[in-house]
Amino acid sequence: MPNPRNRKSQRGFVLILQSVMMTVTIAAAGLAVDVGTLYMIKARLSAAVDAAALAAGRSVNLAQTLSQAQTAATTTADQFFAANFPNGYLNSSFTGGSSYTPTVTLTQETDVNGNPDGILDFNVSATANAPTYFMRIFGNSSVPVTSGGTASRRGLVMMMVLDISSSMNTPTSPTACAEMISAAQNFITLFSPYDTIGLITFNLTASLTYAPSTNYGSGTLNSDIGAITCGSNTNTISALNYAYQQIKSVNLPLAENVILLFTDGSPNGILAAFPLRTSADSRYGPAQVTPTPSSGNCKDVGPTDPYLSSIGVTENEEQICPSMPAVCSSAGTVTGAIAQWGDQDSWGATTYGLAAPTDKDSVTYPTTCGSLTVNYPYGCTSCTAEGPTGTNIRQMIAYIPDTDKYGNNLHGVTATCTSGCPADVIGGLVTRDNWLYQVNNECSPDSSLSPLCKNVGDLWTNHSTTGTGSNFFTSGAYSSGCTSNGMGTNGCFRPDQPNSIVAASMNGTMSQAYTIRSDTTYHPIINVIYLTGNGTDSVDREFLPIVANYPTIPALPYDPTSYVPYTNPAYQTGQETGKYLVTADKTQLTSLFAQMASELLRLSK
Repeated sequence: MPNPRNRKSQRGFVLILQSVMMTVTIAAAGLAVDVGTLYMIKARLSAAVDAAALAAGRSVNLAQTLSQAQTAATTTADQFFAANFPNGYLNSSFTGGSSYTPTVTLTQETDVNGNPDGILDFNVSATANAPTYFMRIFGNSSVPVTSGGTASRRGLVMMMVLDISSSMNTPTSPTACAEMISAAQNFITLFSPYDTIGLITFNLTASLTYAPSTNYGSGTLNSDIGAITCGSNTNTISALNYAYQQIKSVNLPLAENVILLFTDGSPNGILAAFPLRTSADSRYGPAQVTPTPSSGNCKDVGPTDPYLSSIGVTENEEQICPSMPAVCSSAGTVTGAIAQWGDQDSWGATTYGLAAPTDKDSVTYPTTCGSLTVNYPYGCTSCTAEGPTGTNIRQMIAYIPDTDKYGNNLHGVTATCTSGCPADVIGGLVTRDNWLYQVNNECSPDSSLSPLCKNVGDLWTNHSTTGTGSNFFTSGAYSSGCTSNGMGTNGCFRPDQPNSIVAASMNGTMSQAYTIRSDTTYHPIINVIYLTGNGTDSVDREFLPIVANYPTIPALPYDPTSYVPYTNPAYQTGQETGKYLVTADKTQLTSLFAQMASELLRLSK
């Protein structure tokens, strides 16, 4: 028989066990309620700070300074936080009362040289006190819950600057012009509606084809790109200046302000106040040929230039004219753009001009210079774009001055190398003053390229028997109008040979890029895509990397595998570093434009 006393003991143990288990159950339930509340508040708080951070990033579109951006970001973040985490959510509270604002921190990122790169980082953090129910019995009536949200904003203002010169009309189809159009149309599809994009197209005249706007995705910009036709010369200086003015007009200093330059060769356009040439001037020297021109314009005078003859040019109008009659009756200046004709040649050529440097400019000719006979090359009888003086504007212009109308130095850009500098660093400048273009032929290892070979240029001193032997007038010619610049001559560029005009244009372009990048308000970045394979222009290793402020001078597609990149002799650590992409294959343009887009796309995290 069971012992009654044992039954009573068992009943007591069950009661005790039941009490303990109930306590544990109640504690677990209470803890579950507390933890669940904590997790729900944490999730809502995280969503609120994330939304506030993204909203803060979008709120600074029109801010001009970091202080303005901080104010806008804080105000917007407060509003979005309050909307997503209402006061009293699940009985939560905030230290200091019900009126609460999160902590908003704005940071401006910089590149490796400490220059702002257009990226703003936003951090929003908040702490809420989550109520407890079970843990109150231990003296904890609430638990602080903290969460943070971050976002990065790259506000982009970009001016596309597209070369539409005649060399883009390559003989094989599709032309380089067509490939560029397709690449550019694809390029603009890769950006956000928050980005601002505009378009400058340029030949001898730079045109604002599409004013910078966030509505570029409407189809208008795509249509404007599709309507591009290529022809005329290459005024890169005016195109860069025009794009820079548009960036300033948008007026978003905290954005990433970018100029994307696409070009297929050397510039050959100069805007300047050119001194007029009168009968009191002596011109030219040294002379290659001395016959008296039969029609007063030096057409078909002298021997054939061997370089132009080698590429199929049979006319002799490229010759320097030693006794060209002056047409201006009094001294003065005339302002407009001129360009070379003659494939970067050193033997002389007719000179185009005057032309309007941009679509908002106009050109007037001085009445004291009369009218010149128009003699267009290659039988062209309807080329009216060059103005009433046509290709014989060299009869009106005495020389190319030291600076252009934008204030750019037409003799080069400041060199930053201190030792072991390249031979083209002269007098503290990286210069093309003494550069000769149609020499030193290199051929690409890729046999499919056309043209397969290109000249890479060299110093005049290494080729003293070629052409005139100099880009300058002889000592004493116009000595009062120019400076020596350490070049061993009086420094006056000749306007009658293509080599001189290209040299001055390259120098001025490098100088213009330096001026743009010196802007400490907008911190502009110049990115470059270079297509080397078009026309008969020589390629240049340094010119466009210097324009982009790229740290090194990389190899060209024509360079041998043994080529070793070297430091950019004009690299400026205090200015933004741009990207530089180069190809000799026009079919690669879409890929290169897309690669450039990947460097510019908005970042978020």
